[in-house]
Amino acid sequence: MTTPLSSGARLLAERLGTLLGPPAATPGPQAGRRTFAANATTTADSTATATAAPTLPAYVEHLLARWSLLHDLPFRYLVPDARLLPAASIRFFRLDTGWLAQLRAGALAVGGDGSRERAATRTLLPQVTAAVTEQLPLVREVQRTRMSIPVAADLLTEARLAGELSATDAAVPVTGFLLRSALVSGWPGMEVRAWASDSPADVPPGVDPDVLARNRPDLVVELLRLERLSPSVLIALFRGAPRLVWLEEPPQSVQFGLEAAGSGWQVPIRDGSGRDVGMVPVPMRPASPVPGVVDVERLARALDQARPLPRPRGGAAVALSLLQAPSRQRFGASTPPS
Repeated sequence: MTTPLSSGARLLAERLGTLLGPPAATPGPQAGRRTFAANATTTADSTATATAAPTLPAYVEHLLARWSLLHDLPFRYLVPDARLLPAASIRFFRLDTGWLAQLRAGALAVGGDGSRERAATRTLLPQVTAAVTEQLPLVREVQRTRMSIPVAADLLTEARLAGELSATDAAVPVTGFLLRSALVSGWPGMEVRAWASDSPADVPPGVDPDVLARNRPDLVVELLRLERLSPSVLIALFRGAPRLVWLEEPPQSVQFGLEAAGSGWQVPIRDGSGRDVGMVPVPMRPASPVPGVVDVERLARALDQARPLPRPRGGAAVALSLLQAPSRQRFGASTPPS
């Protein structure tokens, strides 16, 4: 009479049968060696399968890329002491690749701390680093809902097949700045531009950034993240190390105004293309009950005397001199490039 096996014993027998393979047909030294060789091959294949690096799902790669751009990280990890980022200050930095590698390794090791989990993490980490590096430029597009994670994964797959991604991209540093200022809340649409050169010959002070980016794409340093962390703190991250960073008022902030000149005021004289060709003091109404009222008629005559026009200057020509373009703050590198 055969005693029936329990479910646990039956499962163990099935696994042992899979590992050991079918029994030899005839006993003997040769059959024993063949059985041992088959068992060794099966064990080696099982070990290789267990240690092979699996492919991570696209959403996991995207989440690790977000963390590599400091998303979802507590602010105290970035600025452990408020004195490191006082009011009305800006701090430039470079992300530590070793710190980010440990961050990704810690995320991959969640759920197990045994030797097998640590070995799998070590095996998987180079693949993850390469995939995250490729994902970095797409994190901002996903966050701005310009594309979804599956679409981003498909774009990366197409780029890999086309050979558009290279291993040298992993060596490109990620840099950025933290800005704490009233400008963050005062200019919610503030634009940030970064350039690979701070030479006025390459990046003239008054150049249109869109025109410059179109004519000299080699100078553009890609923006990976631009986000307000609080009403007064802004973070920006770049793919590369810029030599020049611009902070510019939003385009809709164009307005009329005067420029201070000692105890008085002045306005520029502009030609037909809008370039400044001189300055004119602004006359004020002396008998006005409210101080600081511009005498527009006298200002028009002063502009006519400084730069005569073919016909009398009208309101449009006066407005051209009063027009205040968006302000732009430039931060250039303090040391020459190596």
